[in-house]
Amino acid sequence: MKILIVAGYFPPFSPASASRINKFAKYMHDTGHDVMVLAPENKGYPPTLTAEIPQDRIIFTDITNINEIPNKVKHRVRNITRSRQHASASASPDLDEGRRETKTGSEKTGEESALSRWYRKLTNIPDDMVGWYPHGVKAGRKLFESWSPDLIFCTTPPHSGLFVARRLAAILDVPWVVDFRDLWTGHGYYNASIIQWTVDTFLEKLALRKCKGMITVTESWAKDLKEQSTLPVEFARNGFDPKDFSDTPLETYDAEKVTIIYAGLLYGIKRDPSLVLEALGKMGDKAKYFRFMIYTANGIRDLTPAHTALIEKYNLQDVVENYKYIPQADLLKIQQQADLLLLLRWDDPKENGVIAGKLFEYIGSGTPILATGSTTGEAADIVRDNDFGLVSNDVDEVVAYLEKLLITKQKGDLKRRVNPNREQFTRTKQFEKLVPFMEKIIADSR
Repeated sequence: MKILIVAGYFPPFSPASASRINKFAKYMHDTGHDVMVLAPENKGYPPTLTAEIPQDRIIFTDITNINEIPNKVKHRVRNITRSRQHASASASPDLDEGRRETKTGSEKTGEESALSRWYRKLTNIPDDMVGWYPHGVKAGRKLFESWSPDLIFCTTPPHSGLFVARRLAAILDVPWVVDFRDLWTGHGYYNASIIQWTVDTFLEKLALRKCKGMITVTESWAKDLKEQSTLPVEFARNGFDPKDFSDTPLETYDAEKVTIIYAGLLYGIKRDPSLVLEALGKMGDKAKYFRFMIYTANGIRDLTPAHTALIEKYNLQDVVENYKYIPQADLLKIQQQADLLLLLRWDDPKENGVIAGKLFEYIGSGTPILATGSTTGEAADIVRDNDFGLVSNDVDEVVAYLEKLLITKQKGDLKRRVNPNREQFTRTKQFEKLVPFMEKIIADSR
């Protein structure tokens, strides 16, 4: 099968969430399929991921950052104005003597102006990656001069990629499918005004009008898509790659202290570590035997004032450690060396269909998992039903769990054990059912 993957994010120009499409491309390539990837060169992302297919199978294109256009215009106008002022000053030097340029308004404070906010609302449609469309289509046309796919596979978000895939599929008259790593308007986190919802709903229907199939990452979302569309739907969870982890136990990260790690976004109250901070606080002096390491995009700046207040209230300054994201390979090693991995979930029914890709990395590491927040939904069921750790939103239950973990650690009995249930969550197990799904779509389109 010849497949073109259209991805708004692809390593190394991508967030950690692009690991799914990176691994999918690797799986398809390793199983003998002819794979090409089309993606923009998003230089704003730190290189936390490395592409796992040959570089000659990836086409990186330029991207027009439409949010930089106003600044470029302002700079050009300013340069023209300065040139004229300089010419005027040269003719009458005493008129401008002692005059200084000062910054005012949003330029002085660094705050975004109302005009800039309106500009974004009017131009970032469907998102801030819309400037990739002409570059993606142009690169696709050039590729088709020497190579053409049997099917186009578009992964989203960003949703602008849907329009690139739709156009390229129309040019070649080949089927295309969408892989919803996150749903668009149907996501539980989607929160927009009625005007934006109306626009997004229209754009989503427009983008998917010629789509031949949909893929997503949870059973709940697959059910929702089936109820909303007549298109064939398949789901494949994110899973983990066993090759990312050592087959033999690694040396513990800290021989003296219980190491707890959280890695990912916080999303305000949707990913809230307050329960764990409360639990550590209630442990009193025992808390000094713990290290709570938090890896987020901006490090300590991602903590809210409420989090900082809890840390100060319970004197946890020497317990809580904040770090910015590090390369994925390094993080996976640390997770395997840790004593407990924290999965933060939003305590809301909208979370039931959400499974953070991080969960499967945690499963792959073999390290016990503590899931807090919502105690229902697919992610909670996976942890609870497969004996991967504790699911709880009760601070006293978490305290008891941590104290038991500390006692075991101090006795030297905190040893890794291989949980056979983890094997059903490998990337291979999840991706292998997508091949017949795509092959049928190709056959039905001929």
